[in-house]
Amino acid sequence: MINYLQKYSLLLFTFVMLYGCQKETKNQLLKNRIEAAVNSRQMPDTTKQLVSFESPDWITLISPDIAELNRHFEYYLPTVTISKRDTKIKRLEENLSETLGQELLTSTFFKKETTLDDICARKAINGVIVLHKGKIKYEQYPDMNPDDRHITASIAKSFVGTVTAILADQRLLHEQDSITKYLPELRGAGFEDITIEHLLRMASGINCKEHLPNMESFTNPESCFYQLLEQTGLFPEPKAGIKKDFLQVIKESGIAEPPGITYDYSGVNSVLLAMIAERITATPYHELVSSFIWSKIGAEQDALISMASSGITGSYGPMMMTLRDMARYGLAFTEDADIKIASDRYLEEIRKGNHELFLSKGGFGDLVWSRKYEDQGAMFQSYHWDVVFEDGDFIKHGVGGQALYISPSKRLIIAFNSSPKTSYDENHSMQHLVRSLALLDLFN
Repeated sequence: MINYLQKYSLLLFTFVMLYGCQKETKNQLLKNRIEAAVNSRQMPDTTKQLVSFESPDWITLISPDIAELNRHFEYYLPTVTISKRDTKIKRLEENLSETLGQELLTSTFFKKETTLDDICARKAINGVIVLHKGKIKYEQYPDMNPDDRHITASIAKSFVGTVTAILADQRLLHEQDSITKYLPELRGAGFEDITIEHLLRMASGINCKEHLPNMESFTNPESCFYQLLEQTGLFPEPKAGIKKDFLQVIKESGIAEPPGITYDYSGVNSVLLAMIAERITATPYHELVSSFIWSKIGAEQDALISMASSGITGSYGPMMMTLRDMARYGLAFTEDADIKIASDRYLEEIRKGNHELFLSKGGFGDLVWSRKYEDQGAMFQSYHWDVVFEDGDFIKHGVGGQALYISPSKRLIIAFNSSPKTSYDENHSMQHLVRSLALLDLFN
């Protein structure tokens, strides 16, 4: 006769076996889905390529050609579709301002005065749209077409933050969880102390730096970040193919410093968050964005995102969408959305931060944001939004002069695309002035 202890042991063994089988089945399901996505990618279309594109030239190139490239990256990169599914397009009504384009804009950092109309006339911007209370107040396309799916660059990182927030809302993860709970491949190399929150705040301490002297991250094939770009489809894959698993690359790169010390901006944090989301849901990242976000905002077009043969997507930057759809995404953080994707909890978390970490010596807040937004109330970084201001507004930037600015309280959305056609200073002028624009009395 089986005694109580034997029964308990048998039940425990059965539970462990079932859990292991279930986890193995889930992992295999994800693997199969990613493999199917890799096989269905849209590959570069050389018949539509109007400019020469050699990586990593586009990162540093200052040329009129860069506008064509940024408008049509889908012809140059392997991509997968972020489907809007069968959702109805959200119509954006117009309530155009006769004076907004002439309002003087300036900042301590920018020093000069200019206007939206002047920025557009000089083609210092490719396109811009301003929504207030759900309606278009200003919209211009000086150097792109309204239906172009322009690269977002790092604005894409905010989608990772939003997907993570939704999973937290569903109690499928917690911000204080160790990343090794979901990525056990990283155990045993000092990654156990890194939490999801550390990734969200760009303070993981992982030695995969995006900003090294002499652009080494983008020019040295041995650097961790260069390999990240290869494994996500932004840079061409090695001729011999991708030989090393991405998590193995990260593990071998190791830890540069303990987590929570420095705001060290790097796309590796975004890629790992996207992989965690995939592991939790057994769903490829681009499908998660479709399900959680893109099918709910009333998008007019499908979005695109790069994907390499590794099956890893460019969750940190190479994502493409129309400017109006970027604005619709921003609108989903306000009460003007038909379906609000940002929960009250998520908005509260965005407005929580660590000012000391934001200004950590040598970090991105110290070197960039505190200077660009000097005297404009920049407080901290949160959930992959670059700057959260003292009034609760927040912004995400992208290399080359992109940005999405959201003010839930003012019901204000400002979205714009740019390309460094003549100089970075000229091209980034709208980034330097967007806070000045948002603070106009017109929006109070």
